[in-house]
Amino acid sequence: MIATTKHACARTRTVAPMIIAACVSLPAAALGAQEGSSERIGPWEIEATFKGDAFDRCSINRKLDDDIVATFVRSGERLSLELESPNWKLERGQDYPVTMKLGPLSIDAELAAEPNSVSMDIEDKKFEAGLRGAKALNVVAAGATIKVPLDKSADAFDRLAECVEKNDKSVRTNPFVAPARRP
Repeated sequence: MIATTKHACARTRTVAPMIIAACVSLPAAALGAQEGSSERIGPWEIEATFKGDAFDRCSINRKLDDDIVATFVRSGERLSLELESPNWKLERGQDYPVTMKLGPLSIDAELAAEPNSVSMDIEDKKFEAGLRGAKALNVVAAGATIKVPLDKSADAFDRLAECVEKNDKSVRTNPFVAPARRP
């Protein structure tokens, strides 16, 4: 009996620290696996997305009518618009012509399609600046007009820029992360 108790105590002393270490590391592992963090400004949800330990992009999105989600994505200086809906049946690789109306501003564009989403880069700086002050963005497509309300957009776009600056800078200034190698 004494020998069995001795072995049980020895096993407990070696197993207990492993259990404690596993319990302590679980929250840390969960945080490390987290791909993004988000916050809200009015109707907009702002999210920073990471791939592994590397910063990828920041986005603001809001849900519209008919299960449509409008998302503006910024990575560095590039801004793009994505519209998606689980109800859409689009042809992957197809470009769909639209007219983007923002108050008195209007541009013709083509949206690149995936099965249930479309996207485009916003390259016109005047149009991009107009997104902050307009009441709505109207995406006029062949079969319907998608209205994206832009209430609180000035605050959301400011926060989007801050998100990119903060997260991109934190990766570049972290002395424990190897700098990205340029080709």
